[in-house]
Amino acid sequence: MSWSSGHVSELTPLAPGRHIRVRRQLRLVGLPYWHHGIGLDDSRIIEFGGGNLWNKAQTQIREVSPSRFAQGGSVEVVRHPIKWFGLTYSPLLPPEQVVDRAEWLLHNQPPTYRLGYRNCESIALWCATGDFESFQVKAFMLWRTVLTLPVMVLLKKKPGNLALLAVTGITVSLFTAVPYINSWAFFNHTRLYPGIGNWTPKPGGTVL
Repeated sequence: MSWSSGHVSELTPLAPGRHIRVRRQLRLVGLPYWHHGIGLDDSRIIEFGGGNLWNKAQTQIREVSPSRFAQGGSVEVVRHPIKWFGLTYSPLLPPEQVVDRAEWLLHNQPPTYRLGYRNCESIALWCATGDFESFQVKAFMLWRTVLTLPVMVLLKKKPGNLALLAVTGITVSLFTAVPYINSWAFFNHTRLYPGIGNWTPKPGGTVL
């Protein structure tokens, strides 16, 4: 397995505790996205995967092989700290802590998948840095706002469209708030993490 230099640097073999990602597409709609995971070593990766577009409730933390994770794509190593519009997020934790967090989630499954802030990226970011974020969701919300504002301006110019304007505004607000609301369940779950060396693996973590 070769690790692409597309985002950061080429690493062969993959060092333990690395935050990695691979480009995929949503089936049927063909929308591209990044699938994230945590490398345990050169032959094992932890991901928040499974299920499908219509049944994301089946998504779970599981251990997969590099080839299953890549699915023919080019795997990249994510650079930390991540910078977003002038903000610098947390640096990468020591490798043993990243691995321990990922393995703890494997044996202590988080709440079910939610697109907003309880997805493969937010899970990998918590393992890697302790942050609660999903930059793909942030980018989606940013673009949605940019595209919606001109529509709202046009509606505002016509008094007869005030009701539609109100509905549009409420809808945008809800779609912006819901992703952050979804992060609370995962945040509360991670508060149970006792720290490295302070827990015992449960039998039967999902391995594929």
